[in-house]
Amino acid sequence: MVNDLKSKVIIRGNSQRDPSHMHPLKAGIILQLETIGVEMTTQREVDNNNLISRLEEREKILMAERVQTMDPRKKLNQIKIKMAHLEWYNKICKTKGIGYYDCYKNQLSSSDREVTRLKKFLTNYWKSFVEGVERKPQKEGAFIRVTWLYSGRNYRRMDEPLDIAEYYRDSDKRDYQTHGRSRHYILLEKWKEDDAEKLKSSPNNKKKQIVAGMLTEDSCFWAKVEDVLISCKLLNDGTSSAVEKQLAKENLDMFEQYALNQINNYAVSPEIFLKESSFMKWWKMYREIIEASHDSPLSDFLKNERYLQYERGSTFLQ
Repeated sequence: MVNDLKSKVIIRGNSQRDPSHMHPLKAGIILQLETIGVEMTTQREVDNNNLISRLEEREKILMAERVQTMDPRKKLNQIKIKMAHLEWYNKICKTKGIGYYDCYKNQLSSSDREVTRLKKFLTNYWKSFVEGVERKPQKEGAFIRVTWLYSGRNYRRMDEPLDIAEYYRDSDKRDYQTHGRSRHYILLEKWKEDDAEKLKSSPNNKKKQIVAGMLTEDSCFWAKVEDVLISCKLLNDGTSSAVEKQLAKENLDMFEQYALNQINNYAVSPEIFLKESSFMKWWKMYREIIEASHDSPLSDFLKNERYLQYERGSTFLQ
């Protein structure tokens, strides 16, 4: 009934009662009821008073809930709980030998589909949060407090790969970063990079120690993998034009250097090396394309399966 009132009511101010001595909430409810045609007569006074009391009580409960959800600390705790569910899903996927990104993209089990609800909740929250920050700009260089800044970073690294997976389920799509990336990811990334306390991108002992359980730092990593998979297909396709093949080759060369840097900096999760991951699928396709004489630190690293030591904090890449 409250929802119905909100959608239909137009207060005309013609109430039979004097609202001046009433609590504003009660007065507002009476005006709403009269406007939608509920008779406020003395013959129905008992029923009316019961209805008004019940609506008052319900509205107070709703108001209390709204106040509670506005508490940023409690809201952040809710977000952390949802993130913990995604982290659990991430760990389960690793045991399947395929990884978080590819499990969600392939939608092979009910748990993969259930993650969509978690993703929707988190995306709606962070989109709203980013919009709020933009509406209320803070001091330059202090877009959001450190706690929220790092929560946003973790959310982006965990959630954006799922968006990328959905984007590339459509085999006709490509170049996610230009055509598919949501603005709230772009801003969360920018604010994190602008933060004076951002993590260094160069490898260090701490990163080596935690690499086994870390998330891939570049939340668009899988989009780059998908695009080089497309490049491999273009090179293998006899109908591709010379221009398409040249662009595809350049994209593969750039990706090889990019992947090398990410591995050297311990910036990728070890899950990219799982046997059934899209990254390893790319490597198999790329290995068939490159000449036998092709030699590079990355190809040597992958050919000799030295990625098996990566999880222990060792790469030996130059």
